[in-house]
Amino acid sequence: MDVRSSALGALYGLAYGDALGMPTQSMSPDQIEQAYGGPVTGFRDAVDWQPIAPGMRAGSITDDTEQAVLLARRLIADDGDLDVHRYADDLIAWEAAMKAKGSLDLLGPSTKSALQALRDGVSPLITVTDSATILG
Repeated sequence: MDVRSSALGALYGLAYGDALGMPTQSMSPDQIEQAYGGPVTGFRDAVDWQPIAPGMRAGSITDDTEQAVLLARRLIADDGDLDVHRYADDLIAWEAAMKAKGSLDLLGPSTKSALQALRDGVSPLITVTDSATILG
């Protein structure tokens, strides 16, 4: 199997698993039982009170897959040598486009902090040292 096929397989697997998990993300087992009557074993619409993806259609991917595809595209554009500044620009542009569509809870606090640090000229080698996700 070549690298391209392996990469595509990984992305397809990610998207499939992401879409399967979308209706239950951030929900407790009790909430899943209440919402769906038990474990979700196939593509389902998210209930209207789903905390992250309320009312999302069955089979929809989330920001997890979108950001992985964004990274893959950047790696391809950079011939496998990731330009972190261009990737930061890609993430910032992606978040702006998602906000324009009405999504407001996209990037986590550590990512937002790191992107702001990059915008402020901090080296990408040290932008993650003050991470709420790592420290919290």
